[in-house]
Amino acid sequence: MALEDELRSELKTKGADFVHFVDISQLAQEQNKRFPNAILFGMLLTSEYIQKITNTPDFVKNMVLNNQIKEDEFHLMEIRTDRLADYMANYLTSKGFSAYSQSEDNIELSGHYNHKTNNTPLPHKTIALMAGLGWIGKHNLLVTPEFGSAVSMCTVLTDAPLKTVLYAPAKSQCGDCTICVNKCSVNAIKGNIWKPGTPRHKIMDVFKCNTCLECLVFCPWTQSYMKKNS
Repeated sequence: MALEDELRSELKTKGADFVHFVDISQLAQEQNKRFPNAILFGMLLTSEYIQKITNTPDFVKNMVLNNQIKEDEFHLMEIRTDRLADYMANYLTSKGFSAYSQSEDNIELSGHYNHKTNNTPLPHKTIALMAGLGWIGKHNLLVTPEFGSAVSMCTVLTDAPLKTVLYAPAKSQCGDCTICVNKCSVNAIKGNIWKPGTPRHKIMDVFKCNTCLECLVFCPWTQSYMKKNS
């Protein structure tokens, strides 16, 4: 069995909905940490969950107020993808390769999270762009034609010899849509269309964001995914 097939099977057995192997060798060393390849995988939010937020005003706010956030699907999925990245890094290491999990905990522990700017050298969505999955929306999230923004992703950097892809980032398809801008109650989203090289602060103010998820859920691409899978 090819290594790619083995890794894909292992990830999907443990809950991943999609897996991509991406060439990151051309990135700066600060970003790729001298690893030539990245394994990107993700899990999809359920259409039922998206529908629930669509129909429930202040869904996340109420979850926080009622101390129920640990039961939230998105919160749990973020934890699952992080733990899966840690697992896969160990899996690759056990096979004699070097690997670095880009889980939230590992990035923090290895000193690669910048608290002042609230970012990391190599976000998962940057690798997703290089995998050809989609573009960055006005809400600063990855938008995919198939799933909208209803994805939780994580990545593992590795020197394992993988057959990889490398695409130029897709052009934004947000157009004149302002739904996410209008839904943002804290005015964190600035309404500008992203293109490669656009700095994050031109898209949104991450320090204002309260993670209400409404921009994610009400994105027309996410709504389309929900309706197709309801």
